Amino acid sequence: MKILNNLFKTAYIACCILCLQSDLLAQEDSVKQIIRKPFLSLNYHNVQNQIQTITFKGFIKSKNKLEPISSRNVKIYFNEAGEAENLIGEVKTDFSGKAVFTIPPKFNEIWKASNTQTIVGVMDPFDEFENLEAEIEITKSKMLVDTLTEDDQKKIVIKFYEQSDTSWLPVTDVEMKVGVKRLGSILPIGEEVTFTTDSTGTIIADYMLDSIPGNEAGEIILIAKIEEHEMYGTVENEISVPWGNAFQTHFKLDHRSLWATGDKVPIWLLFLAITIISSVWGTMIYILFQLFKIIKLGKA
Repeated sequence: MKILNNLFKTAYIACCILCLQSDLLAQEDSVKQIIRKPFLSLNYHNVQNQIQTITFKGFIKSKNKLEPISSRNVKIYFNEAGEAENLIGEVKTDFSGKAVFTIPPKFNEIWKASNTQTIVGVMDPFDEFENLEAEIEITKSKMLVDTLTEDDQKKIVIKFYEQSDTSWLPVTDVEMKVGVKRLGSILPIGEEVTFTTDSTGTIIADYMLDSIPGNEAGEIILIAKIEEHEMYGTVENEISVPWGNAFQTHFKLDHRSLWATGDKVPIWLLFLAITIISSVWGTMIYILFQLFKIIKLGKA
């Protein structure tokens, strides 16, 4: 009897230890599952030295995947967050966790007050996350794009400057893309995709393309773009030049063509349709005629 009691106690203790271990493992797994880490970023975009936008992106890393922080309010500030006079606007992230804000012209005086500006994005608290901030420091810059022709060779001239007090100084060793603006991309103008400014902040690139389609006037858009630079953000400028082939439209609806109205269908297409229809109906009539002959012979 004593041996049975000892066995029962041993089994009971073993069961308790196993249950305790399973509870601890379950707690560890639950802790691992709820670990989420936010990733926020800001990017400054200067378009043609006139339009300035701020792009906010927010993601949460969870279980080795990034989930966009969608439908959340983000406040954009100059210099320091929380101060009402520094607030320049408020946006809401879309389904991809992205929000784009255009700096209004009324803040030009604040923007001109310093050579560099710090921009802060603050997201409203949600779930277990509080004090979500991202900031970027921007050095004010400008880009000029022009063209020239030397010995029948077309060239694109880009000059890049940064502001220093009241003057603009050329910037060296800045890499940028130079090409023809196309839908959603930049078409390189030669073998090189990117170019770098020299000691005078200048790039002179040869235009090597030929027979590029343009608009009805033969104009194409040349673009120079710096992408997400650590000091200047994204800076781009463009110029329209008559270096393309004029796009001609030939939609003559009063002539026979595939895109004309029904009474202007091409003769060959009309003949093909009539031939196909006649062949199908002729075959069906021939089969019916043969069936009638067979039935008539059967009755005879």
